[in-house]
Amino acid sequence: MRRQDRTELTVPVQVMWTDRQGQERFTTGQSLDISEWGMRMQIQDPLPERIYVRLRADRIKLNGSASVRSCQKKGTKYLVGLEFSGGMTWKLPGDVKAGVSASR
Repeated sequence: MRRQDRTELTVPVQVMWTDRQGQERFTTGQSLDISEWGMRMQIQDPLPERIYVRLRADRIKLNGSASVRSCQKKGTKYLVGLEFSGGMTWKLPGDVKAGVSASR
Protein backbone atom coordinates (compact mmCIF):
# COMPACT_ATOMS: atom_id res chain seq x y z
CA MET A 1 0.00 0.00 0.00
CA ARG A 2 1.45 3.36 -1.04
CA ARG A 3 1.41 6.41 1.20
CA GLN A 4 0.24 8.68 -1.64
CA ASP A 5 -1.64 8.34 -4.88
CA ARG A 6 0.53 8.32 -7.97
CA THR A 7 -0.12 10.42 -11.05
CA GLU A 8 0.67 8.80 -14.40
CA LEU A 9 2.92 11.29 -16.14
CA THR A 10 5.44 10.91 -18.97
CA VAL A 11 7.95 13.74 -19.19
CA PRO A 12 11.70 13.90 -19.84
CA VAL A 13 13.75 14.00 -16.62
CA GLN A 14 17.43 14.89 -16.45
CA VAL A 15 19.33 12.83 -13.86
CA MET A 16 22.79 13.63 -12.48
CA TRP A 17 24.86 11.59 -10.01
CA THR A 18 28.43 10.78 -8.96
CA ASP A 19 29.57 7.24 -9.74
CA ARG A 20 31.81 5.09 -7.51
CA GLN A 21 34.93 6.44 -9.23
CA GLY A 22 33.90 10.01 -8.36
CA GLN A 23 32.92 10.88 -11.94
CA GLU A 24 29.86 13.02 -12.65
CA ARG A 25 27.29 11.12 -14.73
CA PHE A 26 24.28 12.45 -16.63
CA THR A 27 21.38 10.87 -18.43
CA THR A 28 17.87 11.76 -19.53
CA GLY A 29 15.04 9.39 -18.73
CA GLN A 30 11.25 9.39 -18.80
CA SER A 31 9.00 9.63 -15.80
CA LEU A 32 6.32 6.95 -15.58
CA ASP A 33 4.43 8.12 -12.50
CA ILE A 34 4.92 10.60 -9.69
CA SER A 35 3.56 11.37 -6.24
CA GLU A 36 4.18 14.12 -3.72
CA TRP A 37 7.12 12.20 -2.26
CA GLY A 38 8.64 10.23 -5.14
CA MET A 39 8.77 9.14 -8.75
CA ARG A 40 9.13 6.05 -10.89
CA MET A 41 11.09 6.53 -14.08
CA GLN A 42 12.77 4.65 -16.91
CA ILE A 43 16.43 5.23 -17.87
CA GLN A 44 19.18 3.60 -19.95
CA ASP A 45 21.77 3.25 -17.16
CA PRO A 46 21.51 1.34 -13.88
CA LEU A 47 21.71 3.34 -10.65
CA PRO A 48 22.96 1.86 -7.38
CA GLU A 49 20.33 1.73 -4.66
CA ARG A 50 20.62 4.29 -1.84
CA ILE A 51 22.66 6.83 -3.83
CA TYR A 52 21.44 10.39 -4.18
CA VAL A 53 20.71 11.90 -7.57
CA ARG A 54 19.79 15.39 -8.78
CA LEU A 55 16.60 15.62 -10.84
CA ARG A 56 15.33 18.25 -13.23
CA ALA A 57 12.10 18.18 -15.22
CA ASP A 58 11.24 21.71 -16.33
CA ARG A 59 7.87 20.71 -17.82
CA ILE A 60 6.51 19.74 -14.39
CA LYS A 61 8.53 22.23 -12.35
CA LEU A 62 10.63 19.55 -10.63
CA ASN A 63 14.16 20.37 -9.50
CA GLY A 64 15.90 18.77 -6.53
CA SER A 65 17.39 15.60 -5.10
CA ALA A 66 16.17 12.07 -4.53
CA SER A 67 17.37 8.77 -3.14
CA VAL A 68 17.34 5.66 -5.36
CA ARG A 69 15.06 3.17 -3.60
CA SER A 70 15.00 0.51 -6.35
CA CYS A 71 16.48 -0.19 -9.77
CA GLN A 72 15.30 -3.13 -11.86
CA LYS A 73 16.26 -4.11 -15.38
CA LYS A 74 13.31 -4.34 -17.78
CA GLY A 75 14.24 -5.19 -21.34
CA THR A 76 17.04 -2.85 -22.40
CA LYS A 77 16.18 -0.17 -19.82
CA TYR A 78 15.96 0.20 -16.05
CA LEU A 79 12.94 1.07 -13.89
CA VAL A 80 14.05 3.29 -11.04
CA GLY A 81 12.06 4.12 -7.92
CA LEU A 82 13.05 7.44 -6.36
CA GLU A 83 12.15 9.03 -3.02
CA PHE A 84 12.49 12.81 -2.97
CA SER A 85 14.91 14.15 -0.36
CA GLY A 86 16.09 17.41 1.13
CA GLY A 87 12.54 18.53 1.86
CA MET A 88 11.55 18.36 -1.82
CA THR A 89 7.93 17.56 -2.59
CA TRP A 90 5.91 17.77 -5.81
CA LYS A 91 2.41 18.96 -6.67
CA LEU A 92 0.66 18.59 -10.03
CA PRO A 93 1.01 21.92 -11.87
CA GLY A 94 -2.29 23.37 -13.09
CA ASP A 95 -1.20 23.21 -16.74
CA VAL A 96 -0.56 19.43 -16.63
CA LYS A 97 -3.54 17.08 -16.51
CA ALA A 98 -3.34 13.83 -14.54
CA GLY A 99 -3.09 10.69 -16.64
CA VAL A 100 -2.13 12.59 -19.78
CA SER A 101 1.29 12.34 -21.36
CA ALA A 102 3.07 15.63 -20.96
CA SER A 103 6.10 14.76 -23.07
CA ARG A 104 7.27 17.05 -25.83
